Amino acid sequence: MTAVQNKLERVFTVRNYETDFLRRLKPSAILGYFQETASEHSSQLGLGFESLMERGYCWILSKMHLKIESLPKFGETVEVSTWPHRPNKAIYERSFSIRGESGILVRAYSRWCILRADSGRIVPCSVLEQPQLNYLEERSVCFEDWSVPEARQKAEPQFSLRVANSEYDLNYHVNNIKYADYIFNCFSVRELEKYHLKSFRLHYIKQAREGDILDFYRNELADGEFDVCGYKNGDELIVAARVQFERG
Repeated sequence: MTAVQNKLERVFTVRNYETDFLRRLKPSAILGYFQETASEHSSQLGLGFESLMERGYCWILSKMHLKIESLPKFGETVEVSTWPHRPNKAIYERSFSIRGESGILVRAYSRWCILRADSGRIVPCSVLEQPQLNYLEERSVCFEDWSVPEARQKAEPQFSLRVANSEYDLNYHVNNIKYADYIFNCFSVRELEKYHLKSFRLHYIKQAREGDILDFYRNELADGEFDVCGYKNGDELIVAARVQFERG
């Protein structure tokens, strides 16, 4: 396979529909920028959506951790960078950053795997031809602890929905970026007005599909630090998150 660039950079202008009520780029929009940039780079590496689907495979994001210095605002132009790390058995790791005029605004580190589309089984990296790449070792975020305790309450959930078609991605299940909206819907407008988001972590555990009822619960660990978990159809854990704010 021909050698390709080990890093991809793309420019985005923050649109109104990508921002919240304070004109800040929403967490789900950040994940959207990352998803689009990673998808383009994977295609350049010969492991894009179409290429994998032709062979009966698909990408799935398993974990994402973000550190935030500042959220871009409506109308700002930012540069999104992404670079993969050397695959390990069945895990593909990828770093991201968002740079604005003042410097790096967001850093992120992620873990992905490739599944068989028919069975959902994880495919070892050795099964696929890997790109000839000078992998960058530097991670955008030095991070190892992915653990998120289950957040469950006896009271009513903070947010619930029934999955419909607008939540879907190309793989016929809820798009990973949608979960960021669900997680932050567990916080009120007043809370989000007084807090600055500093980091959040998502651990994708199981998929959700049309008709599933999703319930989200949160536990406060300390001032500004929360665990949020989503359950499918009552008791099946599908996503776990850790969210950290600081007061404005």
